[in-house]
Amino acid sequence: MTEREIALGRIAVGDIFHARTASGASFICLALKVNDKTILARRVTTQSVHEFNRRTGIEDLDGVPLTIDSVARLPADIEEIMLSLDRKYREDEYRRAEDPEWKMSAHDARLTTDEIRGLLFVGKFYTDNPI
Repeated sequence: MTEREIALGRIAVGDIFHARTASGASFICLALKVNDKTILARRVTTQSVHEFNRRTGIEDLDGVPLTIDSVARLPADIEEIMLSLDRKYREDEYRRAEDPEWKMSAHDARLTTDEIRGLLFVGKFYTDNPI
């Protein structure tokens, strides 16, 4: 087993990890369900759901590979910021599902100082800590 396969095998429900497309798009993901073959995860910022191959760490996005590139554990304060962002955007999804006309207020949609700090940290952290 390769080091990559071992790292992917350690992903558990509730873990936050990072994936990237070949063009460089960043996906901060929260593991929702993990089994022997797949890792089902939600992208924190957009709430899109992705299913990665557990062995390769790759999802095919209509012919474009999305590859898990870091599983490094975030510092506790940054992890909490990412979980808070996930809750914020998930609540937005729920509200819009109940009422398609609902829109998050500009004030609530604006990133807080901590959210900005967390996203900036994550960008560098995952690049510096690849699988």
